[in-house]
Amino acid sequence: MYNISGPDFFKQEVFELTNLNSYKTAGTGSFKPEKAGNYTICGQIINSTVDDQNKEDDISCKNISVINTLGIPCNISLNIGTWKNFYFDEPSVFYLNLNNESFPFVIEYWVEDLFGNIIKKPINTTNTNKKSFSPRFDEPDKAFLIKARIIFVACNDSNKEDNYAEKLFVVKGEEPEKESKIEIVELYLNKDNEIEFGKSLKAKLNIYKGDSTKNVISIWAEDKKGKKISTETSKLTITKKFSDNLLTIPVQLKLNCDSKLDEGKHYLVVNGLGIKTKKEFMIKGNLDSFCPEETKSSNKITSEANSKFSYEIISIPLTAENNNEFITKVLITAKDETKLKIWSYVYRGSKCYSGEREDNLKEILISSNENKTIELENKIIDAEPGDYKLKVKLLLEGQKTEKELTNEITVIESVKTQDMSEKELSKSELNEITEKTITECSCDPLSLISNEIQSETVYISTSKKASNLAKYIFLGLSVLLNVLLIWKK
Repeated sequence: MYNISGPDFFKQEVFELTNLNSYKTAGTGSFKPEKAGNYTICGQIINSTVDDQNKEDDISCKNISVINTLGIPCNISLNIGTWKNFYFDEPSVFYLNLNNESFPFVIEYWVEDLFGNIIKKPINTTNTNKKSFSPRFDEPDKAFLIKARIIFVACNDSNKEDNYAEKLFVVKGEEPEKESKIEIVELYLNKDNEIEFGKSLKAKLNIYKGDSTKNVISIWAEDKKGKKISTETSKLTITKKFSDNLLTIPVQLKLNCDSKLDEGKHYLVVNGLGIKTKKEFMIKGNLDSFCPEETKSSNKITSEANSKFSYEIISIPLTAENNNEFITKVLITAKDETKLKIWSYVYRGSKCYSGEREDNLKEILISSNENKTIELENKIIDAEPGDYKLKVKLLLEGQKTEKELTNEITVIESVKTQDMSEKELSKSELNEITEKTITECSCDPLSLISNEIQSETVYISTSKKASNLAKYIFLGLSVLLNVLLIWKK
């Protein structure tokens, strides 16, 4: 226990010390006087685990004098010292030096480039110990300015003009490679090194972007004849030049319910930045649980009796961005008029990551012999990137047992689009992208991606593609109408 007494001041505290060999200063209390004057500090042992034979020396006191140094004249100056002016791809070491450190002080320091951009945010320090700075940049050589200023000193500093300092130094890095590289590091398969039709094939990609002006990278799966066997072409955008990117991208394989797709050797294809690379993998079997009743190889009825009612997920994104909405489409078929409730949610373990489980509940009426597509919107809320499950639930009117469908979904961080002023494409580059888009459209209308490839989109849904295609159809009709009006004149 200790107590401190002084002019209009008294403080008392108790602390415990364990494993004490000789002496200890940490954890024994602190004292910050607010007034000048004389103080008495006393400490006393009030309990001990050892047999103390002499209690008389278990207490000690000391008198101290506290003075206000703010009125003491001084002239404190600051300068910055470095070991050298040129560093070669290594941390830059520097010191903040004061001509007088006998008074308490606070120094603020930060690092800028030559354009005034702050590279290291301002930090306050109360010591002049060694500091270091490890820059990250895309250029082989770059200059930096260390800046510092005294923001407090506990004396009457008569000259504040020397309370600021700055130091220039240059970091020489290696010349970055200009050629881009794409490597398919690993494909995540089962223990037999295979995967089933209908499953999501995850691929780890190591992508280095050099000085290429191209940004979009496409990933899909195809058979030995070059025919696509993935439901979508996954796309990602990398805008930063001279950057290494280690990514895991899912590719959804098509279902093989009608057995028209061949098992065996297939390829994952990654195409972008002027590079096209492939990696072989094996497919064996099919995810039958997602096949419609009439095409399942087992002929088992898992929908309603006599096939009067059936339901299936027909559209779900491979990935969903954290804190963004996505759409799941469910096809429902009924021979008789049917009323039902339907809802969906994203979960992992026992926790739901899309709000309340029934937030998007809809009440639906299906007419006799009708096929109806239901769109369910969910929003991932504050989820860590990784694998989750999407569950769709249905409850028919008059029934107590809910029906459900479950599918895997990968949550990714929202991708921020860079300032367009820093990455505007030239007219020739825009023409190149437009020509490539039209070429892709002639093969598969739903693959039209338009200028949206400039946004950092990882997944492009079918509805989005159809929307983009509608823009081009409307433009074509407008041009044709103008030609007809001119011809008539």
